[in-house]
Amino acid sequence: MVRKGSIFVISSHVVSGQVGIKAMLPAFRALKCETITLQTTMLAAHPAAFPDMGPPVGTIVPAEQLLEITDWLLRAGALDNVAAVISGYLPTAAHVNAVAEIVTRLRHHNRDLLYCCDPICGDNGQLYLPQDVADGLRGALLPLASLTTPNRFELAHLTHHEDFGDTQDMVRAARSLQVPHVAITSAPAPKGRIATVSVGKEVMRCESAEAPRAPHGMGDLFSALYLGLRLEENPKALGIAAGTLAQIASANMETQTLPHGPLTLSAPLIQETLVVAD
Repeated sequence: MVRKGSIFVISSHVVSGQVGIKAMLPAFRALKCETITLQTTMLAAHPAAFPDMGPPVGTIVPAEQLLEITDWLLRAGALDNVAAVISGYLPTAAHVNAVAEIVTRLRHHNRDLLYCCDPICGDNGQLYLPQDVADGLRGALLPLASLTTPNRFELAHLTHHEDFGDTQDMVRAARSLQVPHVAITSAPAPKGRIATVSVGKEVMRCESAEAPRAPHGMGDLFSALYLGLRLEENPKALGIAAGTLAQIASANMETQTLPHGPLTLSAPLIQETLVVAD
């Protein structure tokens, strides 16, 4: 049965740009999903958006405040209709623990609640959050997750791999997380191509042309779009999500920003079913 209800979005907020929560909301709007948002940070912009300016000014929302706000919303009944939670950028280990507590509390009210953990901690061969955040993602959040959406580096780091020789190695690593469904971006592909792989009861793979310079916020957008399509139980969720991102990356290479207008879903890419040896 298709799940109805709102989505509780917990991630970063930027004033300028389209990353974090601002990257996720267009995906949910395109799928007509109601959202409730809780920001973990408020920054002027993505750290890489204006490199000559140095680190963006802003603030981290205290982890205890996330719990206070959630408790208030629970008492008010504002979270009664929540069908899923998605977490993105969590700046400290305390924020990781707060999200674990939030998911646990919400599951007391709805045991069928889906939780999507986007384990944001690094990319391009580099960890850009403290190691205790990565440890918390692995130890506290992934055991609660129904779905997780790591990029290639994050999956390698969380499973203690240097990298992956091929898709089969990546799938075995994804299964070792013991999360019911794992969707991996930037999976192994021929030169000039990029692949996305989902690992659940079946293993599926999509491939498209790789954009030389992808916009910031693509990972946030993918996680939201894929979660929303999975909530619809769309059998072409991977193909639609991967195809939409490929279309956006190609059209926005110069600005390196996600479009500010309405999101248009693309036709699905071909979803190849893979057989992976244990």
